Amino acid sequence: MVLDDDIEDLLTRVPLLAAIDRQRWLVTPLGGITNRSYRLRSDGRDLVLRWPGASASRYLDRAAEAGNAAAVADLGLAPPVLAADPGAGWYITAYATGSQELTAGDFADPVVFAEVATLLTRLHRSEVRFPFQQGLFQAIDLYLDLAPEPGMLNLRQRLDPVMAALARHPGPRVPCHIDPNPANFLRCADRSLYLIDWEFAAMEEPIWDFAAIALEADMSEAAQRAVLQPLVGVGQWPRFELYKTALALVAASWCQAEIAAGNTSSDLIALRDNRVARLERRLADPRHADWLSDA
Repeated sequence: MVLDDDIEDLLTRVPLLAAIDRQRWLVTPLGGITNRSYRLRSDGRDLVLRWPGASASRYLDRAAEAGNAAAVADLGLAPPVLAADPGAGWYITAYATGSQELTAGDFADPVVFAEVATLLTRLHRSEVRFPFQQGLFQAIDLYLDLAPEPGMLNLRQRLDPVMAALARHPGPRVPCHIDPNPANFLRCADRSLYLIDWEFAAMEEPIWDFAAIALEADMSEAAQRAVLQPLVGVGQWPRFELYKTALALVAASWCQAEIAAGNTSSDLIALRDNRVARLERRLADPRHADWLSDA
C-alpha cells in the first residue's frame, strides 16, 4: 500500500521504520473517523502509526497527544509509545497482537461495563497530569463556533440551566480520557483491556468519563447505577445525570463541526442524530427538574 508522501517519508526517515527496507513493510489501514491510523508489519515488528486528521487540529492540541499516550502507557493502560513527533502530531505504538475493539454489545454486558469503569478509575486515581483542561460547555461552544447550526444553537441555549447547576459545586479535576467509546477499548489476547486514542485527554471531573460510558451502554439504569454509583457517589448522582445530558450535546456539536469541515463519514450523521434525540428525551424527562435542583 502506497501512502501519502508525508506519511511515506516517515518510513525512510524515522529510525524505528527506516531500519527495515520500505518494500518489506506491510501497511494496513485501520478504522477512524477523524484520524488516519495504519498497522505496519515487517520482520517481527508489529506497529500502529497514528496520523492526525486535519479537521480535528482546529480544536485539539496535537502536540500533547503523544505525551498523553506515553504517560498512560507507563501505567499499563495503553500500548507503549515507541516513536513520536509532537510537533507534527503523529506517534507510533506497539500493536496489541490478538486484540479486538470492544463494541456497543460489549458495553451492554454488566461484567465488561464494570471492567471499563475499573480501568477508568485507575486512570482517575493515577498521578498522570494532562496539560489540557476545557470543560463541558467550553467544548460545546468551541464546536458551535466552528459550525453554528441553528438547531444546535437552540439546544445550547436550552442547556443554560444545566450549565448553571453544574457550576454550583464543581468537583476535583483528575486525568480523564474524555472519549471512552467502545471502539477505543481493546480486549487484548490475555483478556486485559487497553484504552487508546488520547487526543481529547484532559484534566476534568471523573464524572465526565463515567457519564460518557453510560451514554454508550445499552443497559438498564439500574444496572448502570449498580456499577457507577459506588464510584460517583450517591450525592453526586444528580450531577452525573446532568453530565449525561450535556455530553449528548458535546457529541452532537462535535459531529456537526466535523460535518461542516467536510468530513464525509456516515457515522457522524448517525451519531449526531442519535445524540440530539437522546438530549431531547433527557430534557423532557420528569426527573430533569430534580436533577437541576439537587446537583
